[in-house]
Amino acid sequence: MNRVKMLLTLLLASIIMLPSCTQQPLPVATDEVTLQLKWSHQAQFAGFYMAQEKGYYAQENLKVKFLEGGQDVDIVRRVISGQADFGVLTPEIIIKERSKGEPLTAIAAIYRRSAVVFVAKNDSDILRPGDFLKKKVAAAGEGGAEEFALRFRAMMKRLGLDISMVEIVPYDPAYTAFYDGEVHVTPCYVTGGLIKMRKKGLRLNLIRPDDYGIRFYSDTLATTEKIIAERPELITRFLRASLKGWQEAVEDYQKAVEITLKYTRTKDAELQNAMMEAMLPLVHTGEDYLGWMTPEMWKSMVEVMSEQGLLARPLDSGEPYNLRFLKEVYRVGSQ
Repeated sequence: MNRVKMLLTLLLASIIMLPSCTQQPLPVATDEVTLQLKWSHQAQFAGFYMAQEKGYYAQENLKVKFLEGGQDVDIVRRVISGQADFGVLTPEIIIKERSKGEPLTAIAAIYRRSAVVFVAKNDSDILRPGDFLKKKVAAAGEGGAEEFALRFRAMMKRLGLDISMVEIVPYDPAYTAFYDGEVHVTPCYVTGGLIKMRKKGLRLNLIRPDDYGIRFYSDTLATTEKIIAERPELITRFLRASLKGWQEAVEDYQKAVEITLKYTRTKDAELQNAMMEAMLPLVHTGEDYLGWMTPEMWKSMVEVMSEQGLLARPLDSGEPYNLRFLKEVYRVGSQ
């Protein structure tokens, strides 16, 4: 009887112990991440789509959601409020918001050359910024269009031109008033609006802020100080997957166009292909790594905005960006 009790006791103990011996580790929950884009879906964001469709985000255990932007979308508020974890912004906006005390930080410059250009019709007498005086310029806007407004102000102020002598009207992404001749000058992207205008047969004069000393990065990936402090590994994973997608978009841009068309509302392959071709030299400059940022460039951008009185307070040029995550992705030492 005692032997039976002993066997039952051993059997019961083995049953109790069995789950702890054979239990598998619980799967790590997938992190849900939201990326706020500047504009509606288009080839401008092809690298992010590549990262999604090729499974690079999934490899980092991330489930990524894209939010479309636009002129009426307050991208900064969405990122700061936590509606989006990351945002595609311009360095001007990041610098301006940092000077106001907002906790935005750039983690990578996707477009290392600016895509912004101001255009006037070829038969006009508008060839340079000085010709904007007493003309109607579509350089006012918020959301995705704020980049144009800031670039316009910086260029005019650097040249000592009186902005009050320009009739400034809201930017129109459809360019209707410009086509009709009611607006004399409009900003656009060489990767988007310029292509659409030329497709309509317009001959244009191009005025590039870069030619007047206003040199900035363009699309820049940003997050908040809160996420940097609380989830640094999430940033590294997201950035690593995103840059992998951008690298593949550069290497196989036709595939990138094919994937982009899954997201765009208008399935215009010719337009998206032209956008990709115009975008490639802005992203892949042949310098450093894709997405890389330099302290010298940030110093220059902060100085330009400070000189033009566009900052709410004096700002150290190291405040608006953080190189930590690019260094982790590319495994490089301190520079």
